[in-house]
Amino acid sequence: MKIRKFQGKSFKEVLEVVKKEMGPDAVILSSSSKKEPLSNNSYIEVTAAIDNGTDSVEDALGNRLQSQFDLGVFKEIERLKAEVSLLRESVIKLFPCLDDLSKRGLYNFLIKNSVEPYLALMLIEKANDMNELRMAIERDLKICKNNFDEERGFVFYGLPGVGKTTTIFKLGQILRANNQKFIILSLDSRISSVAYVKEMALKLKCETKFVNEPGELYKIMHKEIDRKKILVDTPGDANISIAGEIRDILKDMPVKKCLVMDASMATQSNIRVLKTMDTASVDCIGFSKIDLAQNYGSLYNLSVLSGKPVSFITSGAYGEPQARVFPPYTIPNLIIGGVCET
Repeated sequence: MKIRKFQGKSFKEVLEVVKKEMGPDAVILSSSSKKEPLSNNSYIEVTAAIDNGTDSVEDALGNRLQSQFDLGVFKEIERLKAEVSLLRESVIKLFPCLDDLSKRGLYNFLIKNSVEPYLALMLIEKANDMNELRMAIERDLKICKNNFDEERGFVFYGLPGVGKTTTIFKLGQILRANNQKFIILSLDSRISSVAYVKEMALKLKCETKFVNEPGELYKIMHKEIDRKKILVDTPGDANISIAGEIRDILKDMPVKKCLVMDASMATQSNIRVLKTMDTASVDCIGFSKIDLAQNYGSLYNLSVLSGKPVSFITSGAYGEPQARVFPPYTIPNLIIGGVCET
């Protein structure tokens, strides 16, 4: 297949030249009207092809289109390469540590474990290897001074389905195993929740009471706080709107207001919870469903971003015979090692 371009003042004129030089079997592939840059005179440009015994006209057209496509893709790839190089240079200027291959490896490791990029950059500024990275995470991590079973009680907040009631069951199992007395109070009056809490109390062999409004909560807690540990379940809603009211009512009560967060949820989903609720009403955070989490960087993210200490981590579903409650200092091991002792 032979392809040539021809130019002339009119299409008829160019067509005559095409027939003269390429013969009557020539095929017109394209034609366009153009202007000379200096004189601004118009002219016609025609691209023609003739079968020379090797390719068909269709093949020639296909080859031409493929060539144009390849050229366009090539130019786009070159443009993207240039932009990526510029971006890399800019990032390295802002964060020189990324020019160090070992630190870049630590950064990629943290990103794969879902640590937020800006938090990962701050961590690798403090660490040169995995051991130093573990220590940096430990220093940044906020942890409650007391173990969960040393607290006088908890009020649990969280979105619907995050695992507040199941968390109470797991903590209750451990308290029962340690021969500690406790009572479960529930502010959730839904029929399904009432049945769930009653069943849970029977399994844990503990007392339970249902509170119709937050105002009643103080009276019951004031009566029980010196005799038993108190675990309070609250109804879940998108804004956790009850937290501020309970903070004011229980301001003199020695119980922790704990936000339960689903460890298997994406960091951004949990951050939205922090943005929509009054975090001043919360003393600490706890994590549920660690067994369902794909990675553990979000535990570090939320500890840092919430500004709240972590009290506990729970694993497993309701009704399992053995409680799974882990102390917060296992978080660095989860992130670096990626496993949780069961």
